[in-house]
Amino acid sequence: MRVLLVGQGGREHAVAEALARSSRKLEMNAYMSSKNPGITNLCSEYAIGPMSDVVKIADYAWSRRTDLVVIGPEEPLIHGLADELYRRAIPCVGPRQKLAQMEGDKAFLRQAASKYIPEANPHYRNCTTPEEVKRALLELGEVAVKPLGLTSGKGVKVMGAQLPTQKAAEEYALELLRRDRAVLLEERLSGDEFSQMIFTDGIRIIPMPLVQDAKYAQEGDTGPMTGGMGAYSMADHDLPFVGQEMRSRAILLLEKLLDGVQGEYNERYHGILYGQFMMTARGPVIIEVNVRLGDPEAINVMSILSTDPVEVFQGMACGLPDQIDFQAKATVCKYLVPESYPEKPVQKICIGIAPIVFEQNRTKIIFAGVEKEGDIYCSTGSRFAAVLAVRDSLVEADEAVERTIESIEMTGLRHRKDICRVKES
Repeated sequence: MRVLLVGQGGREHAVAEALARSSRKLEMNAYMSSKNPGITNLCSEYAIGPMSDVVKIADYAWSRRTDLVVIGPEEPLIHGLADELYRRAIPCVGPRQKLAQMEGDKAFLRQAASKYIPEANPHYRNCTTPEEVKRALLELGEVAVKPLGLTSGKGVKVMGAQLPTQKAAEEYALELLRRDRAVLLEERLSGDEFSQMIFTDGIRIIPMPLVQDAKYAQEGDTGPMTGGMGAYSMADHDLPFVGQEMRSRAILLLEKLLDGVQGEYNERYHGILYGQFMMTARGPVIIEVNVRLGDPEAINVMSILSTDPVEVFQGMACGLPDQIDFQAKATVCKYLVPESYPEKPVQKICIGIAPIVFEQNRTKIIFAGVEKEGDIYCSTGSRFAAVLAVRDSLVEADEAVERTIESIEMTGLRHRKDICRVKES
């Protein structure tokens, strides 16, 4: 079987590691915008090109006689890669362009949630004039200010965190309005966030373990928003502040949203749907929806996927298996990032990484914004690499990650030590 993996980040390296565990005879190729050494080590061939050039990606898939395309990042989905592949009768994991609007257009998501899951939709205003911005701030009080399009997790600013005053919120909203001609203001919610991802073939859904990620750049959930500094999951696949009842409610919310949008466009959704929720006093409220695996969350869940990964990914494209299993293990991953991440352009950082460090600690390194030059690993910008541990308990996994990081040459890189904010009793 020939599989093409699209993407080059930590999420895609985690997916490649999972696919490589398959018991099936597999030829894996990759299409990336930069040469991730973790992915190239697992591939027969690879091509380099922009994620937005969906015709070029589809041409490469066709030329390699690909049986299945696994689309990692959101960008090619927003540009219609799934549509281009379906025109060529190439099965793929990832929704068509119309359904991908749930991530590509935040106003679209809010409108869809208003129709299909109003009980889990925050109060919001989609503003297109300065007057609407000012009125929304008066009506909503403290807000989160969001660009409408893709921001890789770095464009959202929240009052009380990155925006200290209403005046600061207004100025940032007007800045986005001038740039994008529209801006989304949402009520600021209070509670703990969690990620519930599901596999779906458009008919059935199967949930993955709950994960909590760390979006803020600095310890104690301070500093600017990032693409994610790390994440953890627990051995029972739940989180103490969620519980089975609220988890079931979150899964049902995703199912209702998915059914509504599929019915509206008369199209089946094939792939992963990722719900970012906040556990509030009124239950889980949807913060955002992504149309692919989360990053870093993919690193956690792919590491404990015990059902054959090829069966799972092929199932999303063609029909899910009856059951998808995960190991009853805790996972912790922490990203190593440049000191200036995410606010300033990254200077090139090059370090040596000794495989023996990971072997001794029974941990793994998942590469993200990295290219290899001889025996040295150099940054390409953004997040560098994640250190992952899988253990029986969260405490053991956290300690293994920290021991590993202490043994790595960290010049120019940093990480958050406080990723595991919930501790087991």
